[in-house]
Amino acid sequence: MLDENFKRKTNIQQQGIEMLKAGGMDCLLIVLLLWLSSLKTVNADEKRDQPNILLFLADDLGYGDLGTFGNSSLPTPHLDRLAAQGVKLTHNIAADTVCTPSRAAFLTGRYPVRSGMAATHPLRVFVFTFAAGALPAKEITFGEIARQAGHKTAFLGKWHVGWSLDKSDPEHQHPLNQGFQYFYGVPTTNVMDFGDHNERLSLYTNPALPRQLLTTFLWVAGVSALLTRVGLIGKTSCVAIILFVGMLCSGLYWLLTNLKLLNSFMYRNYEMVEQPIHLPSVTRKLVTESENFLRARQTDGQPFLLVVSWLHVHDALATAPEFRGRSRYGPYGDAVMEMDWGVGRVVEMLDNLGLSRDTFVYFTSDHGACVNIKDWMGRQVGGYNGPFRGSKFQGSPEGAFRVPGIVRWPARIPAGQVIDEPVSLMDIVPTIADLLHVPLPGDRVIDGKSLVPLLTGETQTSAHEFLFHYCQDEVHAVRYRPRTGNKVWKLSFKEPNDYNTDKLGAACSDVLHLDPPRLYDITSDPAETSPLDSKSYPEVVKTMLSALADHKKSLVAVPNQFSFSRLLWIPWKQAYCKFPACSCQDKQFLGMFND
Repeated sequence: MLDENFKRKTNIQQQGIEMLKAGGMDCLLIVLLLWLSSLKTVNADEKRDQPNILLFLADDLGYGDLGTFGNSSLPTPHLDRLAAQGVKLTHNIAADTVCTPSRAAFLTGRYPVRSGMAATHPLRVFVFTFAAGALPAKEITFGEIARQAGHKTAFLGKWHVGWSLDKSDPEHQHPLNQGFQYFYGVPTTNVMDFGDHNERLSLYTNPALPRQLLTTFLWVAGVSALLTRVGLIGKTSCVAIILFVGMLCSGLYWLLTNLKLLNSFMYRNYEMVEQPIHLPSVTRKLVTESENFLRARQTDGQPFLLVVSWLHVHDALATAPEFRGRSRYGPYGDAVMEMDWGVGRVVEMLDNLGLSRDTFVYFTSDHGACVNIKDWMGRQVGGYNGPFRGSKFQGSPEGAFRVPGIVRWPARIPAGQVIDEPVSLMDIVPTIADLLHVPLPGDRVIDGKSLVPLLTGETQTSAHEFLFHYCQDEVHAVRYRPRTGNKVWKLSFKEPNDYNTDKLGAACSDVLHLDPPRLYDITSDPAETSPLDSKSYPEVVKTMLSALADHKKSLVAVPNQFSFSRLLWIPWKQAYCKFPACSCQDKQFLGMFND
C-alpha cells in the first residue's frame, strides 16, 4: 500500500509539472490543489491500512476453558462472540509452558533461548521483582515497533519479564523502556501467597521445606562440632560456620514465605500505587484503565497499541463479589467468567467509540492450564486443556503448549472462520510489523511469522514449517507442517513420566528419554495416544531431525538471565509503599472497589 501511495503521489506531481510547462504560472493553483489532494489521499490510506492493535493475554488459561473451544459447561459469551465475529485459531502454540519465557517470546517474536530467557535449571520464572534477571533491553518488542509507526502504546496488567526502577541506566528493564508509553499493573506475577489466607507457594510446592532447612542446619552444626572436637577446626571457625548456615537457612525460609511483602504491589509507570494487591478488584481496574485509554485515543485520534495482560486465571484466584460462586467449577471457573466479562467490556467500549472496524483484536493465553493444582482448602483450581493431555510446566505434551487464539479485524478479516494451521504467539511481532509497514530488525533471527496472509486468505498454509518445543533450554519436541497436504507431525524426544504432575521443578527432568523418538500425526491424533513407528516414516523423521540441527546452529550464546546471581533478591533495591507500613491504596480508585 505504501508503494502504491508513493506511485500515485509521484504521478500526480508529474502531471502538475507537465501542466506547469504547458500553461505557465497560471496553472500553479491547480498544481498546488493536486499536490494537497495527493497528500490527503496518502494520509487517509496509510491510516486506514495501519490499524489500531488490541491484544488480550490470559494467564494459565487452558485450551478447553472457553465455550467457543468446546466447553459447554462454563459460560464465556463475550469471547465466544468475539470468535464468531472473527477467526478462531485452533492450532495456536505458545513458545514455552511457563510465564516468563513465554511472555518474553510473545513480546519479541523470538524463542526465549535467543534472549537468554530460557533457564538451564528447574527455576524457569522470575521469583523476585527486585533482582537482576530481565529481558535484555536490546531486545525489540512489538511496543517499539508500534511506536516506530506512530502508535500510542500502553501495557496493562502482568509483566513478569524483569523489573527495574533505575531510570539512569539506559539498559534498565521496564515497560517504559521497551516501547510502551504507559504502564499500569503488576511487575512480576500473582501467586497464591497474595491471597487473603495463609497460603504459601513455597510450602505448597515443597511442604517439607521447613524440615529440610532445619535438617540441613542441624547436620552442618553437628559436623562442625565433630570437626572441632577432633581438632580439625577451631571453636571460632565452628561458631562462624554454624552462624552462617543458620542465617542462610533462616533467610531462605523468610524469603520464600514472604513473597507477598516482596512482590504484591501494583505500579503506574514508575510509581508504586498499591501494596498489597487487592486481588478482587484487579480485573475491574484493568477494565477501567483500558476504557480510559480508548476514550483518550478516540478523542485525540491517535492510532494505538493496547495490551491487556490479565492476572486471571493464575492463582491466587479472587474475583469481584458478583462473580463468586457463579460457575460450577469453583474459584477457577469464577475467574474465567470474570475475565470473559472484562474482555467483553473492553471490546464493547471499542465498539461504542466507533473504533472496531480499524482495530486488530487478538486474544490468547501465555501457555496451557495448570490442570491438577489445588488451593489451601484442597479445592481443584486448575484449568482444562480440552482433548489434549499434559499440563503447564511440561515440555512436550500438546496440552502444555496449545492455547486458544482469537482474532477480529472487521476491515480485512471475514467473520466466522476457523483456521487449524500451526501458528505461534511469537507471530504477533511480525504480524504487527506487517500491519504497520515497519521493517523487522535485520540484525537478529525473528522466529515468528506474519499471520496476515493466513488470516486474510492469501494463503491456506501456515508459514511455519517447523516449531520447536522447549523445556528449560532443551528441545523436547519438534512440530512439522509439510508444505503440501494437511498433516502436522510431532516428534517427541522427551515425555513426562507423569502427565498429571503440576510441579515446576520436576517438569523438565522427570521425563522419559525416548530413543528412538516418538512420532505422532497430530492432525489425526491430537491427544497423542497412538504413537507411530518412526521407522515407517524415515523421510519425515530425517527432515525433522535436520530442521532441529539447523535450528541449533542458528543459536548464538548470550548471557543467561536465570543464573543464580541474577535470580537473587537484591534487598537494597527493594521498594515498599510507605515503609514500614508497606501499605497503600491507589488514589485513582479510592472508594471505587471496597469489597
